[in-house]
Amino acid sequence: MSVLLIVIFSGFILFSPSSSYPEIIVHDLITIKGEKTTLRVETRGKFLRKGGELVDIYVNDKSMGRALSGGDGVAFRQFTATGTGIYRIKATSGTEEGMGLLLSLRKGEKIIFIDAEGSLFKGPFAAKPREGSRETIKDLSARFPLVYLQTGVLGVKAVKTWLKENGFHEAPVIKWRQGMIFDEIKDMGIKIKAVIGNSKVVASAKPHNAETYSFEEGGEDGQVKEWKEIREKVK
Repeated sequence: MSVLLIVIFSGFILFSPSSSYPEIIVHDLITIKGEKTTLRVETRGKFLRKGGELVDIYVNDKSMGRALSGGDGVAFRQFTATGTGIYRIKATSGTEEGMGLLLSLRKGEKIIFIDAEGSLFKGPFAAKPREGSRETIKDLSARFPLVYLQTGVLGVKAVKTWLKENGFHEAPVIKWRQGMIFDEIKDMGIKIKAVIGNSKVVASAKPHNAETYSFEEGGEDGQVKEWKEIREKVK
């Protein structure tokens, strides 16, 4: 077995949640204050999405009503954020419960994206975070809204679990989707201050005039070796 396959296999064992149990998955979102957005909740059975399930949806503990998941196992609810910052989304169906985050921003606001797998994991087995990453992200979060990107073999839920267990600043985790998220953010009227990640991630951000930093070759503003360099450069 090649080294790459060993790494991928080990990552799935360490971080991938079992899909053999029913669960509720609430997708993290980015929205604009005062504009309607769609909350999205998945209901899963033992192995696949499960439709026809009643889901109660709450935002900051306030009921948004009940929705029925369709044949694709997805339930929807409209929501408009009246303020900025983090909103907590909860969804329940029977005895199952799922949690998610919604980040509400103003148009023109600047945001930082952090590729969790490509910049926070110390090594290929991702047992420990890079030195200085927690402290730097805490500092950046006091100045800019943050969003983590899921870019590699781990699922969103596994990335969330790793971030929480390692004491990182709480923020939404969004799929990168080969840079499509950056196009969507631009269309929403949000500016990208910086993107920190692997070479492919930062390359996909270059058309958006963002500062880019990478621990691999390819960062527009130069390769960095330590997180404290990013802390000093992002102003």
